[in-house]
Amino acid sequence: MKLGLELLARQPTPLKLGTFFETWITTPFGTVKRSLGRDEYHLSLTIGSGRRLAATGRTHLCQVDLEEADLGTNQARPPLLTTAEITHGTPVIWGIRTNRFLSLQALTDGAEARICREGAEPLRFAFDDRLLVAEELAPGRYTVDISALLL
Repeated sequence: MKLGLELLARQPTPLKLGTFFETWITTPFGTVKRSLGRDEYHLSLTIGSGRRLAATGRTHLCQVDLEEADLGTNQARPPLLTTAEITHGTPVIWGIRTNRFLSLQALTDGAEARICREGAEPLRFAFDDRLLVAEELAPGRYTVDISALLL
């Protein structure tokens, strides 16, 4: 299966110079190759509601406020889909590390997500979805078991 994950703003989300997000996909076999995503914001700007804050599978450095320059919409680039060996019952975990949402409640209130799969419509979900298990490992560091959404 080829998949990627996106972190989306629930409401307009101000980001400041130095804000970052790291996201990756893991299974019992380890981190899925080429799933690491890193998004860095080298300026202060606001990401609009429903827009991408971060995604897996690529690096995105934001150094221009596109809306202020009248060049487009501020948001991170889409994920690059990566191949993961996932069969029915395989646990799939989304790892997230950030300095923007420092508690699980802040992440749940401020962001939602989308699973992108090759050949399928994107699936949007919230971190408090009853099918998920989201855990805070430390401030700004989370694991989200998305296995139930991949069936």
